Amino acid sequence: MQIIIITAADANYFELVRGTILSVREKPEGENVAIGFFDLGCTPEQLQWLETQVNIIKKPDLDFDFPGKNEAPHYLKGLLARPFLRSYFPDFDIYLWIDADAWVQDWQAVELLVKGAAKRGLAVVPELDRGYYLAYGKLSWYWEFVYRDYQAAFGEEVAQKLHSYPTINAGVFALHKNAPHWELWAEYLAQGLQQHVSLMSDQIALNRLVYGTALFDKTEILPAWCNWSCNFGLPVWDKQRGCFVEPYLPQEAIGILHMTGHKHDLVKLATTDGDTIEISLRYQPIQPKKMRVQAQSETANNTLLPAGDYISPGLKIILPDAYFPNMIVGDTQTCPWPYLRREIPHNWYVDGRASSVGFLSRDEAHILYNTALQFSGKTALEIGCWLGWSACHLALAGVALDVVDPLLEREDIRQSVIDSIQGALNASGVQTTVELIPGYSPQRVEEFANQFNRKWSLIFIDGEHGGDGPLNDAIVCEKLAEKDAIILFHHLAAPDVAKGLNYLKEKGWHTVIYQTMQIMGAAWRGNVEPVAHQPDPNIAWELPAHLQGYDVSGNSQKTSEISYKKMNINTPI
Repeated sequence: MQIIIITAADANYFELVRGTILSVREKPEGENVAIGFFDLGCTPEQLQWLETQVNIIKKPDLDFDFPGKNEAPHYLKGLLARPFLRSYFPDFDIYLWIDADAWVQDWQAVELLVKGAAKRGLAVVPELDRGYYLAYGKLSWYWEFVYRDYQAAFGEEVAQKLHSYPTINAGVFALHKNAPHWELWAEYLAQGLQQHVSLMSDQIALNRLVYGTALFDKTEILPAWCNWSCNFGLPVWDKQRGCFVEPYLPQEAIGILHMTGHKHDLVKLATTDGDTIEISLRYQPIQPKKMRVQAQSETANNTLLPAGDYISPGLKIILPDAYFPNMIVGDTQTCPWPYLRREIPHNWYVDGRASSVGFLSRDEAHILYNTALQFSGKTALEIGCWLGWSACHLALAGVALDVVDPLLEREDIRQSVIDSIQGALNASGVQTTVELIPGYSPQRVEEFANQFNRKWSLIFIDGEHGGDGPLNDAIVCEKLAEKDAIILFHHLAAPDVAKGLNYLKEKGWHTVIYQTMQIMGAAWRGNVEPVAHQPDPNIAWELPAHLQGYDVSGNSQKTSEISYKKMNINTPI
């Protein structure tokens, strides 16, 4: 019997679907199973990864005509293609669909879905369980929501008849190639789309064919643990088994965990022993080995680093690249920022989803990591994390990290940051906390500090790079830093960023410059010291005029004034 597992995603859902796919591939039973994928708008880099994991990639069409078709969102194609899986992926016996926000924890669920489809034609899971809030009146609005969808798509009579039935979830199902459900599903879906188009259109049509026809007897109804809907009730964590389980005895292991509704990151769950735990509901890829932290002597001359990277001798090295699957070496000519030091031949890392915005260079990330190692177990603040490369290096040093960035309001960015940091922490075995705080600095920094009576021993300023932003960040951080503290800056190649370091210097803080791709700097006070750094000896380093007079780490004397000839900072590129 030939089985295919099918899922779909666009670029925004790639991190979720990556977990879906790996949750199959990283199990012995799923290592060689066929996987089909609907590309709803993934980036070339994401597709490159997908090609290594799935067997067939297709771009679905809108297979129906309905009012507003031309304005329909692109992701609707993934919903409306489901009754036509046999056409897109021919020659299979069982078609098992798993949404991008669901993943396989226990293979027994896959086996039951396949067995149910082989036995009756269709195998599905209703959104009903003793562990769901629905059973106890906590989600009373949901029945009205379902009623309105039935009514909008199929009219009052159908709504009255079917709305009180337990809703069948269409995010996980299995269908036999010869099941009679395919054609009727497409027929009902075509009817409903003429009246109402929504994210529930395919599910409402599926429910109508199961409950409103003789096909109920040709449908295998499976228990909730085969497709656990988290927005109806959170699971419980079993510490001994290391898995998510049902809330009530006998607490069967969840087979497929489905993050319906909110795409949960860290949540507080009850445990089977009466404790609580903060844990991600996302799939955590299996790592056969712990992440290595290496002394510089183990990587003499940086020979084990990617070509184009440099790390100062003496710094401990950690490489969390595997947890940034979209990270690539960028083309500096695509960056419009006038202060980018394009002449420095070190790798300029970017995320393939936004290739004009750079990360810290390898050397800069390790200045950050090694500085943070001095503060392991203490509080640290990062202003501006972008997609989490710098935050990951801070967290891996074991600091209790608070991160403020307005981009964390975006679900896709926030979840990408969470996935990268948590994956790296799990692999390294480092135990720490990371608090992601959406908002603009310095206002949000002050609010958070006042709310939680917080001060920080280590602060990394890498937020706004222009105007008074860096200066204002420095002013608030000077007030909120502990007595013994280090404040690091990135992008000091920009004169406005240097205003922040200048302010701290004027307030009596010690200061030093690091000659790196984008120039880092440190200010410190009290019983702490910045890490020592040796600039790449193969580069003839120069400093811009606005940094003259600062000590440079690795140099025995203050720099004399050197004209910064290689960059016309007045001409944007």
